[in-house]
Amino acid sequence: MTKNFLLAFLLTGFVMGLLLTWQFGTKVPVEGSFPSDQVSARDDLLKEFLNDQSYLQSRIVSLRKDKENKENSIELHTETANFELLEGLKASIGLTEVTGGGLEILLDDNPLSTRDGSELSDLGLVQASDVRDIVNILNASSAEAISVNNQRVVAVSPISSVGTTILVNNSHIAPPFVITAIGDSEVMLQRLLDQNLLPNVYKRRLESKIIFEITKKNRLTVSVYNGDLKTSYLNLVE
Repeated sequence: MTKNFLLAFLLTGFVMGLLLTWQFGTKVPVEGSFPSDQVSARDDLLKEFLNDQSYLQSRIVSLRKDKENKENSIELHTETANFELLEGLKASIGLTEVTGGGLEILLDDNPLSTRDGSELSDLGLVQASDVRDIVNILNASSAEAISVNNQRVVAVSPISSVGTTILVNNSHIAPPFVITAIGDSEVMLQRLLDQNLLPNVYKRRLESKIIFEITKKNRLTVSVYNGDLKTSYLNLVE
């Protein structure tokens, strides 16, 4: 038993000696080495970020230049192929101001008539039908642009009345009524002077003394249509 105890004691001492030898032989980390590693890693991340940022900035510049080139190409193509067509379409539906020679037509009530409390049947008052008849003749004479008291008249423009109030594009207009028409003044004048085309106007000018005068003008301006455009039957063409 004494021998076994001696062996156990010697074995324990040997193991403890090995542990102490290993502990003293291990290198202790130098103070501050971990923060140094963190700084190095941070610098590497910052460098990588700056490199990525520089690349993305150069990519943005390149894409902007490509965008400008594409836009210039589209504008050039549009100007050469479609600009005149687009302007023609805008003019045909009244979305451009038109200036040129033509006629100015004055329609006014009999100076002794009044619209306050008057009946629509008063022959001394200009009727909505009178304005419509003149506008229709001007359209048939290929007028480029027409307006009534600065209200541009287009294909969808209603000319109507509520009582003695005349409406153009659903906007109230008051006498005197000035109808401006740009186009071939000779053709338009010839048709307006044809009493067979405007029998009621000429009859009431003679009998009821309404005012109907036509003047040729070398320079007139018809403003842009400012009413609603009905798009119920328009479809997008791919």
